[in-house]
Amino acid sequence: MQRQISEPLPSPLGGEKAGQRQFNFIIALRALAALVIVWHHFALYPPLSEWARPLLGELLLWFEVHARSTQVFFVLGGFVLAHSLAAHRWRAGGLFLFLLRRYCRLGLPYLMVIALILPIYAFARNWVPDSVLGAAVSWPQLIAHLFFLQDILGYEALSAGLWFVGINIQLCILFAILLCLRDCVLWRGVDVLGVLGWSLAVFSLFYANLNAGWDVWGIYFFPYFFMGVVVWRSKNGTQTLEFWLYQALFLIAMAFEWRWRLSIAMLVGYLLLWSLKSGWIVRWPRHALILWLGKISYSLFLVHFPVLILVAALWAHLGWTSPLLASLGLLLAFVASIAAASGFYRWIEQPSAWVSHRIARPGGLRLSAFAGGK
Repeated sequence: MQRQISEPLPSPLGGEKAGQRQFNFIIALRALAALVIVWHHFALYPPLSEWARPLLGELLLWFEVHARSTQVFFVLGGFVLAHSLAAHRWRAGGLFLFLLRRYCRLGLPYLMVIALILPIYAFARNWVPDSVLGAAVSWPQLIAHLFFLQDILGYEALSAGLWFVGINIQLCILFAILLCLRDCVLWRGVDVLGVLGWSLAVFSLFYANLNAGWDVWGIYFFPYFFMGVVVWRSKNGTQTLEFWLYQALFLIAMAFEWRWRLSIAMLVGYLLLWSLKSGWIVRWPRHALILWLGKISYSLFLVHFPVLILVAALWAHLGWTSPLLASLGLLLAFVASIAAASGFYRWIEQPSAWVSHRIARPGGLRLSAFAGGK
């Protein structure tokens, strides 16, 4: 891979470097989506949620049924990856380097969470239902997790949301392959990214995304991801026709078979394009707390479930099962998740990003964006 431009690339999850813009609007959307996912899982998994239902029943039911935001991460991930990678010339030989860097950037924190959750599961085994913890961890199951293959091979996930990291890796690889095909000399003058991207999106919208058996593969989620790519391709005022045509494709897909998640991707895509046109993508918001939550969103996504299990096990051990105490337990788990994510971001995620940056040849790409989360 040869870099063709010299401008610094954005670091949507990190601080601004000299001469580098920060996409505040994307960070804010990531913060909101991460908080929604945290409370979705808090409402979904017992025992704290079950004990708290007499007091928080309607609120927890809403989070359990309606609080879904993975599409937000996929759309934003497509945009960030396109912005970071598409302006570079790609060669097939650079795919391995790219995959290694993605593994360091996303996989090392993922592996650390697995190492963290195993002793927590051992402590919680007698206090938290097996329906939440799953069966005892086996070596094949653990090895499958090392290569993001647990869902493909049919093993139980060791933590809520780990599936997303594997899907994210698949989408990153697929997009890199599309860029390699785009830059192949045989395709000079052809919009390969557009032709193949639209073809994969159509295949997914009208077949793969309608079949639950495909949800272990990135192609199932590709239309959301490609929405972000289309927004990036439509960033200039004269190039928005493709965006509206892609929105129309989603409307046709929803008429073919209704899927609420497609409407979320459409809304996020529109907001993202609007923020580009208005300049809000850089200017808003500037609130330090929101930007901080957005920066630690990947860490929060990874650590909140282990924290929930630990608090639930402690509450069960102490016998604090009344609705009021269980509600306080959920609140404590939320605050503790934020605190744990802050430490995890500083001591695990940022060093992992540094390792990823170091794995590059002179003049090579430097990615610091987390393209995805739940």
